Amino acid sequence: MTYGQLEGLINEWSLDLEDQERYFLHQATQVNAWDRTLIENGEKITTLHGEVEKVKLDQKRLEQELDFILSQQKELEDLLTPLEEFVKDQNGAAYLQHEDAEPRKTYKLAENIDAQLKRMAQDLKDIIENLNTFGSPADVTDRVQQICKILNAHMDFLQWINENSGGSLFVHEETHVCMWVGEGQRERERIPSRLCAKSTEFSMRLNPTNHEIMT
Repeated sequence: MTYGQLEGLINEWSLDLEDQERYFLHQATQVNAWDRTLIENGEKITTLHGEVEKVKLDQKRLEQELDFILSQQKELEDLLTPLEEFVKDQNGAAYLQHEDAEPRKTYKLAENIDAQLKRMAQDLKDIIENLNTFGSPADVTDRVQQICKILNAHMDFLQWINENSGGSLFVHEETHVCMWVGEGQRERERIPSRLCAKSTEFSMRLNPTNHEIMT
């Protein structure tokens, strides 16, 4: 082999070496890029794994909260069931109480009016007693007229109440007054009889049926 051939081979090998070096550098660059990609993906995987673990914890906590809510809902249903029954019973009782309200009001009205009539009867007795004891015929006549006016003033009002309450609420204290007057002072028959007639008319206008039974 001559020196020229050797030099030619060396030059050829040098060119091949340079090509191989460039190829190596290219491959090394790609490997470095892939390495950086792998590192970045590894970091992403690590982050994603952390997020997955966090989601798992959140899911577990959510399941626990759901179980707690379900238990609370069951307890609430257990409490609401007797309450609903109680409300139904109370509504029924309230309905019955409403149904009984009107008779109670009527009964209360009857008691009040009966008490008023008793007071009126006592007042009439006292007035008639004073008239029969101390009054002259002229004074007695004037006072009887005043009493009749008072009776007339109350008559329409009490008759209206009696009609709107069924017509059977009053005890006829006025009739008792007339009986008391007739028995007490026979000597002044004219004046008491006028008062008795007015009181009897008052009673008959309030409740004719009961008055017929009493007479």
